[in-house]
Amino acid sequence: MPVAPTSPAGPPKPSGLRAIVGARRLRRALAGGALLAAALAGPAIAAGEQAALDPEIAAALDAARGKPGKTATGSYLAGLHAQRQHEYGEAADFILEALAADPDEAALRMRAFQLLVSEGRLPEALRLARGIAVDNPGTGLANLALSVDAVGRSDPAAAQAFLQRMPDGGINRLVVPLVRAWIQAEAGNFDAALAALEPLRQQAPLQAVTALQGALLLDRAGRTADAADRYKAATAAAAGNLRLTRLAANFHIRQGNFSAAEEVVRRFADASGEPEMLAAERAQIAARKADVPALVGDSKGGLAEALFDIATAANQPQSRDLALIVIRLTLSLRPDHTLARMLLADLLEDYDRPEAARKVYLEIPAESPLQWSARLRAATVLDKMDQSDAAVAELQKLVDERTGRPEAALRLGDILRARQRFPEAVTAYDAGIGRIGRIEQRHWSAIYSRGIALERAKIWDRAESDFLKALELQPDQPYVLNYLAYSWVDRGLHLDRSLGMLRRAVELRPDDGYIVDSLGWVMYRLGRFEEATRQLERAVELRPLDPVINDHLGDAYWRTGRRQEARVQWQRALTLKPEPDQVKPIEDKLSRGLETAAKPPNGG
Repeated sequence: MPVAPTSPAGPPKPSGLRAIVGARRLRRALAGGALLAAALAGPAIAAGEQAALDPEIAAALDAARGKPGKTATGSYLAGLHAQRQHEYGEAADFILEALAADPDEAALRMRAFQLLVSEGRLPEALRLARGIAVDNPGTGLANLALSVDAVGRSDPAAAQAFLQRMPDGGINRLVVPLVRAWIQAEAGNFDAALAALEPLRQQAPLQAVTALQGALLLDRAGRTADAADRYKAATAAAAGNLRLTRLAANFHIRQGNFSAAEEVVRRFADASGEPEMLAAERAQIAARKADVPALVGDSKGGLAEALFDIATAANQPQSRDLALIVIRLTLSLRPDHTLARMLLADLLEDYDRPEAARKVYLEIPAESPLQWSARLRAATVLDKMDQSDAAVAELQKLVDERTGRPEAALRLGDILRARQRFPEAVTAYDAGIGRIGRIEQRHWSAIYSRGIALERAKIWDRAESDFLKALELQPDQPYVLNYLAYSWVDRGLHLDRSLGMLRRAVELRPDDGYIVDSLGWVMYRLGRFEEATRQLERAVELRPLDPVINDHLGDAYWRTGRRQEARVQWQRALTLKPEPDQVKPIEDKLSRGLETAAKPPNGG
C-alpha cells in the first residue's frame, strides 16, 4: 500500500522545544533562510557550500607538505568531506592540519573557526577568531563570538567594541540589538539597555521576544512594576510556552505574588496539557516560598536567553549551521541552560549524529522538568543507531516507570510499527492511548498511528474506527484522508466517498506522490481509466521508485490500450523490489496480460 511515510510515523519532538514565542513569526521578520547565515558569516565560507577546491587554496596547500604520506590538500579535502557528513569535530581536525601548512589562508582559518564553534571547542575557536577579527574586522561570526566571550569575562567595553564591527542586515537586525542590550546591562546602563531594544519593539513579529527581553532587563534592574507588565505582555501571546511560563512564574514567586504565579502556571497547564512540567513552581507556590533564586541571575544569563532566541529563529533547514553555532555560544555562557541543550541534541539528530545527540540528552539533570522528554528522546535515538531492540527495552522500562503517562508507550508503538512488528505496536498504542484520559484534537496522530498498525495487523474493523476518529479530530488531515480512502478503495468500499476525500487530500498535498497515486487508483477502480492514467503518470513523476505506483500505472495503461507501455511499467515495478506477495501477480500480468492474470493483492 503506497501510503506516505511522512505521516506521523516517528515520535514528536519533546514539548519543551516549544521554547520561544512566535518562532515562525520571528523568522518571517528576518531575512530568508540562506541570508541568515550569510549575514553573520560575512565573507566566510558558508558551511553548506559545494566542496569544490579553490585553485588558489589548492596551489598553496600543494606547495607545503605535512606528515609523511599525507598532503595538506588531502587534509583539506578530507575536512570538506567530513563537514558534508556533519562530523564537525573530525572536519575541524583535518582543516587545522591544512591550516598548519598555510596559517595565513583566510578562508581556511574561517572554516576552521566555524567548525570548532559548531563542535563546542570554544577556546580553540576564539584563538582563531582574534586573528580573523584583525584581518577582516567586518566578519560577523568572529565578532559575535568575541563579544559573547567578553561578556562572559565581564568586560562590557571589549564586548561593545567587537559588536560595533558586525555588519548590518539579515539576522543581525535581531542579533545586534539583543546583544547590545545585555552588554549595556553588564555595564549597569539599564536605560541604554532598554533603548537598544526599541528598534525591535517596532516590529510586530518581534514584540513577544522584546517583551521577554525587556522583562528580564527590568527584573535585573529591580524595576519590578515595569518588569511585571513586560512579563504579562510576553506570556499573553504564548500561554503554552514552557520557557516563558517558568521565567514569569519565577518572577512572581520572588515578588511574593503567588496568585499571579498560580495564574501563569494554570494557563500553561490548560494550553499544554502538561502540568507536571511545572512541578517545582507549583510546589513553591503551595509552600508560599518566595526566597527562590532568579532563573536569570546576571547579564551572562540574560545574554544566553537572547542567544537562545536567535538560535531558535535560525533553526530552519537553510540556516541550521548558524543555529548550531549560536546554541554553542549560548551554552558557553550558561552550560546549565537545559532548553539550549535540548535544542543542541535536536540539531545533532537532524545532522544524523544520533550517538552525539543521545549523549546530550542523557546529560539533562534529574531536577529538570525536561528530563523525562530527554530520556524518551535518548531511548528513541537508539533506534536510529540500529539498536531497535535496545530502544524497545529502554522504552518499555519508561512505560513501566510512569504508568500514568502515555508518551513512552506511544513512542514504543511508533518504533514497533516502523519495524513492522504490528501486533506488538497495537498493544503499545493501546496502552498509551488508554493513559491519555480525555481524547482531544491534538491526539489525532496517536489514533491515526494505531489505525495504521491495526490495518497492517489485519484488524480492519478497529483500524477503520481509528481512522474515522482521527478524521473527526482533524477533518482535513491529508494523510488520514489518504490512508482511509485508499483502504476503502483497496476493499472496494465507498468509492464515491473515497474519491471526494482523495480530491481534498490532493488539494492539501498536491506534490505528494502517494496521495496522487491514491486519487488515480480510485478513478481506476471507478472505471475512469483516462483520468486515472493522468493522475498515475503524475504520481510516478513524483515517486518514480515506488513499485506499487508503477504497477498501478501499468494497469491503467493496459486498460487504455497502451499495452506495450503497460508491460514496461510492470517490468519496472519488478526491478524496484516490491513486497513478496506482489511479485507473482505482476509476473502473471507480464506473461498473460491484465484480463487473464491473477488479481493482485493491491486490487488491480
